[in-house]
Amino acid sequence: MQKAITIRDVAKRAGVGISTVSRVVNGGAGVNEATRERVRAVIAECGYAPNNNARQLKQRHADAAAVIVRGAGSMFLASVLELLQPRIEALGLRFLAHYIDEHDDEAAAARAIHAEKKVRGIVLLGGSVVGREDKLDLPNVPCVYATLDARTVRAKNVFSVSVDDRAAAYAATDYLLARGHRNIAVLGGRLDAENPIALRFRGVLDAFSARGLAFPRANYLPAGFSFAAAHAAMDAALSQGFGCTAVFAMSDIMAIGAARALADHGRSIPGDVSIMGFDGIALAHYMLPRLTTMCQNAEAIARESAALLALGLSDAPGVRHVTLDAELIEGESVANSSRPALDRI
Repeated sequence: MQKAITIRDVAKRAGVGISTVSRVVNGGAGVNEATRERVRAVIAECGYAPNNNARQLKQRHADAAAVIVRGAGSMFLASVLELLQPRIEALGLRFLAHYIDEHDDEAAAARAIHAEKKVRGIVLLGGSVVGREDKLDLPNVPCVYATLDARTVRAKNVFSVSVDDRAAAYAATDYLLARGHRNIAVLGGRLDAENPIALRFRGVLDAFSARGLAFPRANYLPAGFSFAAAHAAMDAALSQGFGCTAVFAMSDIMAIGAARALADHGRSIPGDVSIMGFDGIALAHYMLPRLTTMCQNAEAIARESAALLALGLSDAPGVRHVTLDAELIEGESVANSSRPALDRI
């Protein structure tokens, strides 16, 4: 059985102290951005899951709000979490972070946390609303889905803020199509739930359809949201003779992992293959070449999440679901296609 990664392992790999890792995980101050990004990269690479859940669950916090984070490896969710903390504390609430695995049921976790700690509100970072409707019906406890459109959930206590994932993926795909790319690989997660990834994939299909094209389903490469998982998926496809002129990865972390696999196979970016990400994490700016990406505004998501939490606590009328626009950030990782797209090389 593989030994679990500890906070000490993360600190050693990142070349920092244990207290620094703890501050990064919990959104604390006193860590410069470069160090914070390095620690987050190590967390994403090794799959470290902070073990602060049990410690926090031993305490009851009637004047607290819990933030449930799906997966500890997402740099984007980590940035939203960090920005959320001061906004939640400004509401007079203690800030509690609770981490769950990528495939766990965050609504079930929300019920468990409320039963144990009696928190006044819950923010859910990441997840899916399918099958969660009854589980989220917690009277007088506002539950805010951040990064997910939950307007289909009819429970009175559910709020949400998200980018328009379908429109953003459409824009990303059309950006590649407009530059002559036709054989585009799409790197993403599971498509069997009503989640942001499924919506982004619909945006990909919409963009192809708008130009009278059909997206080859074999070009969808499923992978987990980590450097290693994306690298493995891209490496496996390339090893089997897969060829494309562009890659659209549904997270920047996946894009960076895929870029390494392309380099391992002797493909230059953007000379041989263009690559595009999604999220707009700080690390994307430092990739060589600098990554072109669809940027989600982490600060706006944190701000609107806190505002919706406050609205729910006040029981006042107001807009319950907020949709934000994503912004295309042009880097240096996309070039015009200069050769015919080949299905296999």
